[in-house]
Amino acid sequence: MPDEFAQHLQRLFGFAAFRPQQEAIVRHFLGGGSALVLMATGDGKSLCYQLPAFLGDGLTVVVSPLIALMDDQVAALRARGLPATCVHSLLERRERERRFAAARRGEAKLLYVTPERFRTDGFVDALRTAGVARLAIDEAHCLSHWGHDFRPDYLRLGEVRRALGDPPCLALSATATPDVQRDIRAVLRLADAPLFHTGIARDNLFLSVHPAPGDDDKLARLLAVLERTGGPAIVYCALIRDLLRLEGELQRRGLRPLVYHGDLSAHERRQQQSRFVASHDALMLATNAFGMGVDKPDIRAIVHWQIPRTLEAYYQEVGRAGRDGQGAFCELLWREEDLVLQRDFTEWANPSAAFARQVVDHLAGLGERLQALDLEALRDTFLTGNRHDGRVETVLRLLRAAGCTRGELGRDFVFVRAPDDAELAEWLPADKRQRDLLGLLRMVRYASEPACRKRAIHEHFGFDDLREGCGACDVCAAAARWQDDHLPAVRPLGRAAGDAAAAATDPAPVQRGDWIHVRGLGLCCVQRVHRRGNAWRADVERASDLRPRTLDLGRADWRRVER
Repeated sequence: MPDEFAQHLQRLFGFAAFRPQQEAIVRHFLGGGSALVLMATGDGKSLCYQLPAFLGDGLTVVVSPLIALMDDQVAALRARGLPATCVHSLLERRERERRFAAARRGEAKLLYVTPERFRTDGFVDALRTAGVARLAIDEAHCLSHWGHDFRPDYLRLGEVRRALGDPPCLALSATATPDVQRDIRAVLRLADAPLFHTGIARDNLFLSVHPAPGDDDKLARLLAVLERTGGPAIVYCALIRDLLRLEGELQRRGLRPLVYHGDLSAHERRQQQSRFVASHDALMLATNAFGMGVDKPDIRAIVHWQIPRTLEAYYQEVGRAGRDGQGAFCELLWREEDLVLQRDFTEWANPSAAFARQVVDHLAGLGERLQALDLEALRDTFLTGNRHDGRVETVLRLLRAAGCTRGELGRDFVFVRAPDDAELAEWLPADKRQRDLLGLLRMVRYASEPACRKRAIHEHFGFDDLREGCGACDVCAAAARWQDDHLPAVRPLGRAAGDAAAAATDPAPVQRGDWIHVRGLGLCCVQRVHRRGNAWRADVERASDLRPRTLDLGRADWRRVER
């Protein structure tokens, strides 16, 4: 007969058995213990805090960096009749207050929040009075300067835990190197907490690097890979302009890829992600903003158009493939010239403390003129050259996380106080730039040296469990034979008809790329579609002079022009 925990697992989640380490973590956390949990992408980290939340007394708070992820998880839990909720900035104020009040009354046993939520005045105090029985920190690597996805607000979570009375804490990550693990323990005060890990082995993934000296070579190789693997598939691009150029090339060959990048509206990003998750044959072109929280088990191929900046980011992205346990093919298209781009990104992501001081002093000296300042004007003051230089935005995020500013530039921005030099030095360690460059060097060595790909990754994460050939990378095995032995039957990528069918489910009256005729403007191409409540707005580009306009589609006189 199954034991009590297995019965709860079946009753609440419908699973017949625990995955490795899950039951041990659940028992430990439910018994009042804290832990650091390292699990490969797709191994079931979320169950480790969800099951204790519904079996134990009191409120479990989960900190998650991605709103879309928490929305999806809450929807899935509520569909099973489990009392979970979330509070985040995309909800109307009244709805946030209603959900939080329900959690405080005990009507929800699991509450998801973003780390930024703890900046809200009175939020921590309200949580403390409600009583937090357990605290889970998802994507915990975000709190480390040495992690690949550092988020300043994560640094405050140690203080938050202390303010909540030091509840048992579960810190979870799929991509934490030994250095990052030390930071997680230090910030969250988990020095003596046990480590649970499942390793990072993914035997069903084939890792490959293919030299491609030019874009034509990349395109030819990409088409060959997709022809063999079929879909669903993801192609990661470092730049939006490269993504859009690739989209055009694929469209000319009869494919209709989905796209996901930062220039889309929030509605468009949600629609593109929903279409991909629902499809059995979709191709997604995306920047690295896509993928976290995408619960899709049948991704058959992941191709990197350019080299990623770190092995952590790379392995997290390829780890989204093959979660159904069947074979998946992951290839990096390697061109040495792409290294220049990632080196620039590294420089732009690392402002010096001196640069931050200049930005702070400038903001402090503006006085009433601060209300007229927008981001572009601030960037123009300190930056010349590439629009991807993110140093100003990094400084603004740090200031906001520390409570030095409130609101958003151009809207309700308030300068509260200036940080001192010691704070700036703590936020921006002098050796971080050098450490990041070393991380890029490790990525280059992975791509350029003829050594087992999986062993290089395992050693990077502190595992010495691969002493011979892995049998699942291009250095240790023949790709064609592995594909024949391990890839499931090919689902050819969707073409135009499938795209049209997916578009029919979109409630928006127009989509990106549609042509419309607008009275007073003439022929226009839709660039973005926005939703606010029940109203729809579109950013369009007029064909006659390429000038941008924004239309209220409910009020403007327009009609669709069929292509």
